[in-house]
Amino acid sequence: MKRVWILFLLLFFKISFAQEITIIGDSLTLGSEKYIRQQLQDVVIDAKVGRKFQEAMPVIKDLESKGLLGKVVVIALGTNGPFTVEEGLQVIDYLTSKGVKVIFVNVKVPRFWENQVNENYQTLKRLRPQIEVIDWNYLSTVLCSRPDIGSCFRPDGYHLTPVGSYIYSYIIYKYLSNVN
Repeated sequence: MKRVWILFLLLFFKISFAQEITIIGDSLTLGSEKYIRQQLQDVVIDAKVGRKFQEAMPVIKDLESKGLLGKVVVIALGTNGPFTVEEGLQVIDYLTSKGVKVIFVNVKVPRFWENQVNENYQTLKRLRPQIEVIDWNYLSTVLCSRPDIGSCFRPDGYHLTPVGSYIYSYIIYKYLSNVN
């Protein structure tokens, strides 16, 4: 009986943890969705091909109006173009005013805006130290260069292979499991 009770508690807390998380992303998140859901079954994911950071606020307000905005929001945007620090502050200030923990995922994209996007995320972290930034750029560079990992990126250099999608989702999952 004691084992059943412990199993129940473990399952309950895992489910409760997952229901608290919303991920907003672009095609990288969309391509990794099945792996994210394997690790966080009840997570809310709103991902769209070509999504830019400027679309974050309307998506956040839409999810909020539907009761789907979690206590932790992961924003994985910037692959499709740059954003300003002011746009980032608007997102952070709106979410934190609602008591939401904000986590950004920076980018690895062989385009002229990669450095600007990643520098903006670091500036946002300096201005709002309560946020977190997952360094996908660094982690993917280190992990995906290992000979035992295999190819993480498609020929365009930023869309992910199944191996890359799994690694992307696992990094988000592991980070989230250490935040709460």
